[in-house]
Amino acid sequence: MEMIRIDEEKCTLCGLCIPDCVRGILEEGERAVRVTSPENCILCGHCKAICPVDAPEFPALDASEFEPAPERGDYPEEDELLSFFRARRSIRQFEERFVEREKLEKIIQAGRFAPTGGNRQGLHYTVVHTPDKLAEIRDMNLDLLYHQAENIERAFERNSQTGEPVPQVYQVRKFYADRWKEMKDLMEKGVDKLFYHAPALVVLHINPAESTSAMVDAGLAAMQMALMAETLKLGTCFCGFFVFAVNESAEFKKTLNIPEKHIVPVSFVAGYPAVKYRSLVSRNPARVNWL
Repeated sequence: MEMIRIDEEKCTLCGLCIPDCVRGILEEGERAVRVTSPENCILCGHCKAICPVDAPEFPALDASEFEPAPERGDYPEEDELLSFFRARRSIRQFEERFVEREKLEKIIQAGRFAPTGGNRQGLHYTVVHTPDKLAEIRDMNLDLLYHQAENIERAFERNSQTGEPVPQVYQVRKFYADRWKEMKDLMEKGVDKLFYHAPALVVLHINPAESTSAMVDAGLAAMQMALMAETLKLGTCFCGFFVFAVNESAEFKKTLNIPEKHIVPVSFVAGYPAVKYRSLVSRNPARVNWL
């Protein structure tokens, strides 16, 4: 499929797009800007966004999504935006209420429009939003964490008895071993300390062979998604314990229809908060070196 073309009838040879092309594949032609190697286009759309006459065209993209950009004067004020960032907290109390499909789709859209390395857009999304499937995933997750806790304990026992080195990942996760066992016990009593009875789980996954920045791509998308959830009156909580489990179990990935080669850098639960916080977050001072 053709990646990019320039409408010669529209192009005025103003030249604005040429220095803005990240791949350097645009140059001045006789009648219009010329694309020197269209196969190297990464579909970032910068040339189209900067063009005053909308001459660049991308057959593979939805032309209707190139809507007029808001003026910078219409952006939120800096203090207002910072307050919005600080207002988001991890929610661990949710109403017994489904999240509408339309809202989940808007959250996915927020991730879709996040920047990715080389504009590769390699992220995939899995959304678990039915009670039975969510319960199945939760129980599998808790079982896997319980077994990890047992493996960690055995590794440290062998270390004390024979001096066998403890794998680095176990050294890091030892802090959680007792908690994982407790979480499984609590779930048997109806207390969910993994997903907190949230009605939806969102999983971001990616093939690392198809991305130069898989972890960063997922992190950028996930934060945009969490902030979108806030505007929809939803709350979120990032779920690292899910990530610990799914990346070590091909069976768990299969249950979620996640390809075995994919990694899951981040996941979060979402739902309507059953709690109201009255103050913004406080954090440790930033550790900055000014050079």
